[in-house]
Amino acid sequence: MANEPGNLLIVGAGFSFNAGLPLASDFTRELLDVGRLKLDGPSNGLVKYIRHFVDTAFGEGKSRSAKQWPELEDMFTLLDLSANTGHHLGPHYSAADLRVVRRAIIVRMIRMLSQTYKRRQRSPDDNWQLLETLFRDFDGETTAVLSMNWDTVFEQGLARTQSVRNIDYGCSARPHTFERGKLKRRVTSGDAARILKPHGSVNWLYCDACRETVWVPPSESLKVASTLFRTRDWQTLLGGKVPSSVETLSPPCPNCEANALGTRFATFSYRKALDFPMHAASWRTAEIYLKKSVDWVFFGYSMPSADFEFKHLLKRVQLTESERPRITVITGGTDADATVERFYRFFGRVPKERWDFRDGLTSEVIQHLRDIEVLRPV
Repeated sequence: MANEPGNLLIVGAGFSFNAGLPLASDFTRELLDVGRLKLDGPSNGLVKYIRHFVDTAFGEGKSRSAKQWPELEDMFTLLDLSANTGHHLGPHYSAADLRVVRRAIIVRMIRMLSQTYKRRQRSPDDNWQLLETLFRDFDGETTAVLSMNWDTVFEQGLARTQSVRNIDYGCSARPHTFERGKLKRRVTSGDAARILKPHGSVNWLYCDACRETVWVPPSESLKVASTLFRTRDWQTLLGGKVPSSVETLSPPCPNCEANALGTRFATFSYRKALDFPMHAASWRTAEIYLKKSVDWVFFGYSMPSADFEFKHLLKRVQLTESERPRITVITGGTDADATVERFYRFFGRVPKERWDFRDGLTSEVIQHLRDIEVLRPV
């Protein structure tokens, strides 16, 4: 797959919704859902800790339901503005405390994404079956993927349907696997699917010492979570001894052997941290692919206000290329009309042929993707 792609498939939360993952509007509800969790399990402890922070910082000490929570963009922005500058947020949370809160939310999100995906996989619906068709017939020779999500839905789908397990993330991330609590370099073979993730991924780890990024198979994402939230964090969260049900890992960096592995997510925030090496490299590769692609296919992506850097990149490339890209918008839900209108206002004139699909993933969408060679012909 050395040739530049002719198509770029840009996916957001609405794409992963077909695999059972929540939309951005439902993230908070799923984040706090402990109905299926073990009482002494790690996710339950994380939820209690996060709830206490939100009740203290946003509810004046009173318990708040998921509907009463602040927007995740507001919450992460306040966390980042305080923690990254070394300041308290009120009298109870120091910068160090806020960094623990931030890690707790991220780890809970990783676990929640894994749990919701596995539930849908065990009980697939019509959307899941159509998604399987998309993965099975996806043409990696002609099309690259730009995922605005952290999840690994696309990677897992290609591995399951096409046995594609070699991924080129466009940021020089190296493949590894966990072995006896450490990271071991993994040899990959076969053509690599091109999947850019400029906001980070749940299966990535980043070294704060040598600035290398490694990625592990999606099935090991929970081990990434166990690496991010370490024993001292659990002691802070639980106020003492860490129960045996909680797994913590402290693998050294496989490149420099420093005990400095963590992650860097561009979270739901108006102040996204995009200046880390893997984010910057991903954006550079994304710009190359955008310039080379004839078709830009937006699937389940609503162009939220918080993604203003990405919107600037899209507009800049659109206006500077002599041949304008063809735009396809695949969306759904009650806000479908508003989403299509947002795209129309942003991009201006679009090709006269059919370009917007407002009922989510349908057989009609599958056929359109075949017509523009995102999917292989039957």
